[in-house]
Amino acid sequence: MAKEIPKPAPPKPPPLTGISKQVDADMLEPGENVVTIVHRSLIGLIGIYLVAIVAIVALFVLVITVAPDTFDTTSDTISPMLTAIMALGATLLVLILFVATYIYRQSRLMLTDRSLVQVNQKSLFIRKVSRLSYSNVEDVSSEQRGILASIFSYGTLMVQTAGERDNFNFTLCPNPNQLADRIIEERQKYAQALQEENEQHQ
Repeated sequence: MAKEIPKPAPPKPPPLTGISKQVDADMLEPGENVVTIVHRSLIGLIGIYLVAIVAIVALFVLVITVAPDTFDTTSDTISPMLTAIMALGATLLVLILFVATYIYRQSRLMLTDRSLVQVNQKSLFIRKVSRLSYSNVEDVSSEQRGILASIFSYGTLMVQTAGERDNFNFTLCPNPNQLADRIIEERQKYAQALQEENEQHQ
């Protein structure tokens, strides 16, 4: 009696390309490693929060001007209209602050062992990603203006590029002086690695 030949196991499906568990990994080249990721200073959120609060206050002032009886609390119980407006204002404020904080924190600068990757999140659905190889970096400098920038240690990081490429400017950068030194250090390591690779192929 002939033995049944076992059927081979079905082949595994190929992995999906262009998808990774880490979002930042999709911006890297094969074999490229992230050295550090720098987000904008939290001091920049203060201005965003103040604008949101002023907008809510302006909304309340508009309601008082148009319908002054809305906030009449002479009765024993607060009017349902007042309660609804307060709840709506609080919900709107929380939503605005959440979205603004998310957009602000998504903007970042990544230092890898090969290049600089700048992510500029302009809105919820608009994002610009710029990439600059260390071989195109001409000079790195930092600038701090004002008392707040000195106290909270933030400023603007400026990376000058070679040729006609646009310069990299990363505003509200925490510890810009240290980051500038780190970029120069990584650029030197990259140049040394390229030199050693060329010597091996000669």
